[in-house]
Amino acid sequence: MKILNKTLLIMTMMSLLVSCNLPARPTSNPGIDQSLAGTIVAMTLEALVTKQGSGSSTPSAPLPAPNTTQPDFTATIPVSPTVTLTATQTTTITPTFSAPMLSFEGNTNCREGPGTDYKVIIVLKKGQKIEPVGAQGNYWVVKVPNQNTTCWVAADYATPAGSTWTLPTVTTPLPPTRTPPLAPTWSKWNYNCSFAAGGSNLLMELIWTDQAFDETGYRVYRNGEVIITLAAGVNTYTDNFVVETGKNVDYNVEAYNDAGASKSSTITVSCQ
Repeated sequence: MKILNKTLLIMTMMSLLVSCNLPARPTSNPGIDQSLAGTIVAMTLEALVTKQGSGSSTPSAPLPAPNTTQPDFTATIPVSPTVTLTATQTTTITPTFSAPMLSFEGNTNCREGPGTDYKVIIVLKKGQKIEPVGAQGNYWVVKVPNQNTTCWVAADYATPAGSTWTLPTVTTPLPPTRTPPLAPTWSKWNYNCSFAAGGSNLLMELIWTDQAFDETGYRVYRNGEVIITLAAGVNTYTDNFVVETGKNVDYNVEAYNDAGASKSSTITVSCQ
């Protein structure tokens, strides 16, 4: 409805404009300058159209022209610091080698394997020095002097020196089947008889040869009874005994271990 009214108003104004342009009767009152009539109508129409398009009586401000100016922009590229590699000289330390050696502060059994279950091969003497050829646990393996074989000695009884760290690890041999030690043999004996009430006083010195390397100890017998037990490696004993008149005295010595015992031959003496 508003559009119709505005259209009618425009048509009315155009009619008036046309009428104004027709020849008219001169008047004494000054009127509207006819030359400006067209301009007035045009402005009126522009105002009406603008009002209809925006819905507001205030004309819209012209939009600003787009800015086509390129921004003054300079990209900054970070520069990585220069890394300088310096060669470092590596020093190689060469260990000084010296032949490994064992020394002993006392007589020490050297066996076929680690432990007392193995047969004793040799007794290493106090102060003796010998070269080890291997190691295993708490044992050293050494070469038997003047023999083409080896034996095992407990590390607790040996003082090592030299480059023992170069020694190889040796495989433990199988445990041997335990057997009684070899029987000792008599080296010599000495005795002396002196007078005593009811008989004689016998002083007997016994000396034997140790044939065994795996004995636990020795037992000395007089007339079939044990009179003393001695440690392994001992090979002498002196006995003092009163012998009845006309009686003999028999002596034996045996080596023993947990597998059994081996007895020497019998020595028989008397005081007449």
